[in-house]
Amino acid sequence: MTQAKSRDNAIKSLGRQFDIVLDVTGMKVSNVGEPRSLYSLRHSSIMFRLMFGRAVDTLTLARNARTSPEMIDRFYAAPLQGEMNIGELQSKRRPRPWELGQAK
Repeated sequence: MTQAKSRDNAIKSLGRQFDIVLDVTGMKVSNVGEPRSLYSLRHSSIMFRLMFGRAVDTLTLARNARTSPEMIDRFYAAPLQGEMNIGELQSKRRPRPWELGQAK
């Protein structure tokens, strides 16, 4: 079996399992009536990192999600307000362990 075919089968299997979890928990649709899917997890993950991640930059997030910073800004960061992360804007960089004389 080719690697691409194995990947496709794995994604389909994961999708079926996720669908069962959604069915059992009664969460097949979102609070705004949209159907949930594996892609919903990607969206939630990116949004949680933007809202609650400690000083995460869009380049790092985009690379991790295999997309571009422009797509992060356009589709995920657009509804966020600058005031939501005001603490990070006003925070100082935390010293790294080796800067404090501690081991990595």
